[in-house]
Amino acid sequence: MYLRTIYSSQSTADTTDSDLKVHFPDPTMPCTKKFNLTFMLTAVMTLLCASVAMASNLSISNVQIGQRNPSTKTLSAEFSLSWDNAWRTKINHDAVWLTFRLHDPEVSPTNKILCNITNSGLNPAGSSTGTANNLEIYVPDDRKGAFIRLNDYGKAANVSSVNVALQLDYESCGFTEENAAYLNVFGLEMVFVPEAEFYAGDYSTSAASLNEGSADTDPWYVSSESGISVSNPGTNGYRYVSAGLPTEDATGSSFSIPDEFPKGYQAFYMMKYELTEGQWVEFLNGLPSAGARANHDLTDGAHKNTDAVMARNTISCSGSPLACSTQRPNRPVSYVSWMNLAAFLDWAALRPMTELEFEKAARGPVQPEEGAFAWGTTNIAAANAISGGDEDGNETVVTAGANTNFNNQVFSGGDVPNGAQFAQGPLRVGIFATPTSNREQAGAGYYGVMELSGNLKEQAVTIGNATGRAFTGQHGDGVLTAGAGFEGFANVDGWPGTDVQVSRGVTNAMGSGYRGGSYSDESGGARLRISDRNDAAKSDPTAYANVGGRGVRTVDSN
Repeated sequence: MYLRTIYSSQSTADTTDSDLKVHFPDPTMPCTKKFNLTFMLTAVMTLLCASVAMASNLSISNVQIGQRNPSTKTLSAEFSLSWDNAWRTKINHDAVWLTFRLHDPEVSPTNKILCNITNSGLNPAGSSTGTANNLEIYVPDDRKGAFIRLNDYGKAANVSSVNVALQLDYESCGFTEENAAYLNVFGLEMVFVPEAEFYAGDYSTSAASLNEGSADTDPWYVSSESGISVSNPGTNGYRYVSAGLPTEDATGSSFSIPDEFPKGYQAFYMMKYELTEGQWVEFLNGLPSAGARANHDLTDGAHKNTDAVMARNTISCSGSPLACSTQRPNRPVSYVSWMNLAAFLDWAALRPMTELEFEKAARGPVQPEEGAFAWGTTNIAAANAISGGDEDGNETVVTAGANTNFNNQVFSGGDVPNGAQFAQGPLRVGIFATPTSNREQAGAGYYGVMELSGNLKEQAVTIGNATGRAFTGQHGDGVLTAGAGFEGFANVDGWPGTDVQVSRGVTNAMGSGYRGGSYSDESGGARLRISDRNDAAKSDPTAYANVGGRGVRTVDSN
């Protein structure tokens, strides 16, 4: 009996496998010789801001299966890891969230199955930070992935480590010693948002901004994760202000936000960037069935309806099984519906953010400024010019003073000479941060999360209807639905949009909404304000050119 390994090469744009089977010489002993396996290389981020402590240039390479132990059903996942400008302060830090998948091409040519890490906690048994001595590994209680971060205070540290290792329970993902196997390591840059009180609302300057009473425009003060009783006139300090949407409770409605609903007070990690085209392609190409892929094909009639570039979305899909590619892996992915985003987050062992967590990540614990954007001021300037040459991830904005993407700007430079379809749409993630930019110039949230105002709208769980408020913050487990006709949907208990036939998973958008505005929002940028709730309860299943998303993960210990 033996666990075989297969070597292949894979990138975000090309998932063609070139297979070479390698057999362990002695199935009764752990194998110490290392064999290269397939790997996922996440989108490379460049030119991010050291002065506001942004990490960049995440690279995962040299992925191998190291020691295995058939008696305990474990193997060692080993790889090299690097990123630039990592930071850790007394307030917060950045981190890389890693998930691990095994893939047996003899059983299913595409199905990459999430494996549990064997042990949880800080630097758990079987783990190693490799050659770097300034890192630590934190595995949450559910063992679905691992955070790697600096182990001491410091800014702008360029991290590079060889032979990073975590021990996987390969039986947890359905493997035995008889299976052939690829190992995939998928990484996302994250920002730690610490436990802290914060304000939601901005004195009713923004549309439908939350306030304390019918005659009191002070914002909500969120000081714990305890339930919130909302009423009219809001004498207890919590009054709901509605945008009047069909899917939304009316202004002055009385309701409770349960204890379990994530209110933003508790610590959590948030994806530093909006989900990118490269990450989306890796996700879709790793789904197990034709049906699952078809349900998330962003080129079909329910999405952008073409394989050609549309509103700067470059994803194209073809073949059987369906395989997708992207020309611009660093660009945030658009035309993503709530159902699509939820599926990715379940697959990545994350969860949707709530609209209160959005406000916390953008504003931090400080007193609100009326009408402020995610960078903490009311100063805003739109980009309209991109540096010359194709946008390969190194492009920059050359518009003087620009710190966001809004007002349907028609760009010049960059990809625009390739066709009018590149002239309007999202810019690459992190594009406004430079080695010398401050928070306002970089367009960064209080803790270092990027593009919370502008570029693409953020999808979040709303407090504006009962379906949203029923959300309990449970994380995804990497396993999606498999029922005929409903393959590949998120199937986490209590997530907004879950079908009345629960086994079908998240098939609608009820309970979701939008925050943060987009590239297509109007002059002045009112929809980009932190507290603007004009679309906060717009539970819309449609996939739009100006909508993307990101995910979060609650911190269960630290």
